[in-house]
Amino acid sequence: MASPTPEPTVGARAGAAAKVGGGVSIRIASVTAIKVTAKTPGEIDGAAVVVKVEVDNAGTATASVDSAYVNVVASDGTFAVATTAGKGVPFHGVVAPGATATGSYVFMLSHPQGRQVTVTVSHAAGTPVAQFTETVS
Repeated sequence: MASPTPEPTVGARAGAAAKVGGGVSIRIASVTAIKVTAKTPGEIDGAAVVVKVEVDNAGTATASVDSAYVNVVASDGTFAVATTAGKGVPFHGVVAPGATATGSYVFMLSHPQGRQVTVTVSHAAGTPVAQFTETVS
């Protein structure tokens, strides 16, 4: 049985946009340290980061963002853990041609201030993965 082929990765420097095809580009607007407070069962209080992501559609067709995903890994290999605590507002729906959508995602990460992290983003299944190296502010 053949192994699946991973989607290509498109890197971009901090503050720049990664062009992922079809006129769509992805940019990290900010990566900020916050403290979150648990509000529902299974959540925990603690240090976290909020990642604000922009998807810009300069193409001629709508771009779905319903299956968008964001991952964060610290430079020492520590995986940040997605949480529903905090004020995350994930992407949903489509981005019309000429429009920009913004989503925010919250991840638990100890001692985040000043840490370098790698953020990977895919706006839709089957599209290239955008990869950024950012410093948490």
